[in-house]
Amino acid sequence: MKEEQQCNNNKTMISTNLTEEAWLQLRQSRFTGSEIYKLMGKPRNKSEYLSETAKSYVYEKAGVILTGIQPEIFGRALEWGKTYERQAFDTFAAQDFKEYTYYGGETFTFIEFNEISGFSPDGLGEDSIIEIKCPFNSAVHLRNATITDAESLKDNHPEYYWQMQFGMLCTQTEYGIFVSYDPRMPESHQLFTSVIELEDIREEVEEKLYHAGLMLNSIIH
Repeated sequence: MKEEQQCNNNKTMISTNLTEEAWLQLRQSRFTGSEIYKLMGKPRNKSEYLSETAKSYVYEKAGVILTGIQPEIFGRALEWGKTYERQAFDTFAAQDFKEYTYYGGETFTFIEFNEISGFSPDGLGEDSIIEIKCPFNSAVHLRNATITDAESLKDNHPEYYWQMQFGMLCTQTEYGIFVSYDPRMPESHQLFTSVIELEDIREEVEEKLYHAGLMLNSIIH
């Protein structure tokens, strides 16, 4: 499979058709959208820039970079999400009049924010990102129906809030669509979507990444 670079209407370069090895190497050496929330907490010591959770994440990333070994993550919930993500995308896309492109699964796509961070989208529209969740716990899916905007997403799932905010920064889009899907539900309750607006978080994200980068460099060099 030949690696390709695409450019969307916002002039964002998207590396697609990466080999799995190349994709993993990009992710291993960078802070990623799915874990960026670990950097965003407020430290208890106001004289510091990174929380203890953030520091632990930096040490984890340093360990991966130095050893070349990414800890494997297993679980029924993870496998469930992987199994039904494409079905969730197709169900969503069939109900919307806009055109979307699926980038999840084994498309191995990565968008760099800077030299130490980046984002792998589930899907992209002309002016939006698509973030898909397929909760293994149906109660979580039903609770996701209460999400209506960025604030309620942050209240319910701060990790998804930061993932989407960072994804919008990476893709230079102004909004994203949060999709929750559960194929076990009756059709009326299978799919919930909400529009999540980009908030004024660029400076905060860049500051956290800057200090995380300084700490990372001090560990690995």
